[in-house]
Amino acid sequence: MIKVGEFIRTVRKRRRLTTTQLAEKLELSNGYISLIERDIVSPSLATLRNIANVLQVPLESFFLNMEEEVVYSHLKQEEQEVLTNKGKNWRMLIDKNRTNIMGAYFADVPEQDEDIYSHEGVKLIYVLEGESAISIAKEDYTLKAGDSLYFDASLLHWDQKDNDSPRKVLVVTVPAEDFHF
Repeated sequence: MIKVGEFIRTVRKRRRLTTTQLAEKLELSNGYISLIERDIVSPSLATLRNIANVLQVPLESFFLNMEEEVVYSHLKQEEQEVLTNKGKNWRMLIDKNRTNIMGAYFADVPEQDEDIYSHEGVKLIYVLEGESAISIAKEDYTLKAGDSLYFDASLLHWDQKDNDSPRKVLVVTVPAEDFHF
């Protein structure tokens, strides 16, 4: 069973608030906050919404079961899958077998990538090293180290023809991108 009071106490302490300070911000009594935190009384939804606002947490966080697994993917470097195709290396940062909600990978591209990509969702590209010249539909973008680009991944996207400099990029996709070699 979800212990809302225990969760509220944990977040309150993390925010360095006393029960008195929380009660004052909520215009409730200190005793009532104490009863909530000890799971003796259940606050109304309106009170929970106010507590969530004061503690700066999403309302739905009160209803998550903390006993269930909360980490979808934790991979040490040696556990990360590396895909290689045509001299390009993709180091998968999220275990796709555990979740398909989001994909993230590190791409080490030594020269121009001649493939054209299109897949559902959105994509974020962040250039770590080098320069990446990318075309998305009819637009061209030149990204240097530190630059990012976020776009609709269903649009055709590819490397520009003069993109022969080696580069390293971090890519995040929602949902996870499928690789077909």
